[in-house]
Amino acid sequence: MVTKEEFQGNWNSFLGGVQKKYSEITGDDLASVKGSIQQMAGVIQRKTGQAREEIEKYLQTLTADASGTLNHVSEAASNMASKANEGLRDGYNYVAEKSQEGYETARDTVKDNPVETLAVAFGIGVVAGLVAGASIFGRRN
Repeated sequence: MVTKEEFQGNWNSFLGGVQKKYSEITGDDLASVKGSIQQMAGVIQRKTGQAREEIEKYLQTLTADASGTLNHVSEAASNMASKANEGLRDGYNYVAEKSQEGYETARDTVKDNPVETLAVAFGIGVVAGLVAGASIFGRRN
């Protein structure tokens, strides 16, 4: 996977290639184009007087390398998204499986101990009723 530093290095290499071929171009000139190849071609043409077709041809060779890097970045991002999707699907399947196991355990417990289960449910109901009643009674005062 291409890191931000590697991508920045490729962009800096591109700018270095421009400055190497066209020594008249300054860092300020490159900063003023703000990533626009068309603006860069215009600045180079103004500074050097060279034909725009020649400049664009040279810039295309430099951008071809950058394009390969962008394709690599895009492919890496797609692979990461695919792996994240797989991880989410695996997590969902794990939760679904454990939920099913919990349901089956609860069902078996109720089936094997119906009286105790009924007593526990009744006790929970009584406690919930007392809490609700206390809450309602507390609001009146």
